[in-house]
Amino acid sequence: MTEAPPPFNDHNTDPAGPPGDPLTLLATETELTGLDFTGLDLRPALRRDSHPRTFTRCTFTEANLRGAQLAEAVFTDCTAVTADFTGALLDQAHWKGGSAAGANFTDADCGDLTCDSVDLANTKWGGAMLTDATFTGCRMIGARLTGHRGLGLNLTRCNLAVANLNGLSLRGTHLVGIRFTEADLGGADFRDSTLEDCRLADANLRAATFTDADLRGADLGELTLATAAQFRGAVISPDQAAQICAALGLNVIG
Repeated sequence: MTEAPPPFNDHNTDPAGPPGDPLTLLATETELTGLDFTGLDLRPALRRDSHPRTFTRCTFTEANLRGAQLAEAVFTDCTAVTADFTGALLDQAHWKGGSAAGANFTDADCGDLTCDSVDLANTKWGGAMLTDATFTGCRMIGARLTGHRGLGLNLTRCNLAVANLNGLSLRGTHLVGIRFTEADLGGADFRDSTLEDCRLADANLRAATFTDADLRGADLGELTLATAAQFRGAVISPDQAAQICAALGLNVIG
């Protein structure tokens, strides 16, 4: 008698694979070290709520993490170059070291996200929730933060050269050690903010507002009559004022 074939199943509902497989470990463990998820679709293993995961020296290069549940996750010295975190839940997650250069965080929930000394060059944050997110000592050259959601974004000693920060609201913040060189700050709101050891040389400041901003500790680049007008309403130092007077052909005698 011919044995009946097993029922055909055209899809695998179990995200786990063989024991020791990276996807199996991702689905079953919470502390993961040295795993390589390069190019893998991690959504099945991360689509359900779970205990916060800790990743150490893991590789997520070009991995698909769209909509992944990663709240309170900790990433230490991980590599996530060009990974896709679109719509991922990353609230209260903590990145320490490593690189996520070129990663896509569009529409991700990054409230209270903390990033320390992470390479975030050319990352995309459009539509991402960044309420009270904190970036410290991060390389964010070419990052696109325009169109993000939420208030309370904190930036300290980050390199945002040539970044797209069009329309960014930094009102009332204390910015320390930020490099905005050649960044697009068109329409950005710096009202009531303090810029300490920050560089604004050659940045696009069209329609940016600096009313009551304290720029005395900032490098404003070469101050001409045209560029000085962009800082209307700001508090500046005597040296900065002297540069403006010089641009007007005035001699300041102390």
